[in-house]
Amino acid sequence: MTTGQIILGILLFAVAAAILYAWGLKKSMDQREDLQRSLMSACGSRVVKHLKKHGTVTKAEIAALVDGITVGPFWSRHKVRVQDGNKVAGQVIDFLLDQQYMEPINGGSYRLKK
Repeated sequence: MTTGQIILGILLFAVAAAILYAWGLKKSMDQREDLQRSLMSACGSRVVKHLKKHGTVTKAEIAALVDGITVGPFWSRHKVRVQDGNKVAGQVIDFLLDQQYMEPINGGSYRLKK
């Protein structure tokens, strides 16, 4: 091996290490938003599944449905868990209304959007 090849190898290794470091830093900075998005998606899918079976749902039922849901990437020890369904129920309702999965009906109930 020549000196030029050794220097080129060291430079390529340094570039690869810098790219991996930047990628890991970006992932760790976005981790909170990713977990929040995953939690809303999991809660929303559970509520939609319930709506398909039962037709309507109230805020209290949503709170009971989402209580205890845990999400997180399988390779990480960082997880998010719903500890109080009453605090999250309003956010789940807003999420599902924004995504147009459900619509409000009279009496504080919700149903699937047609």
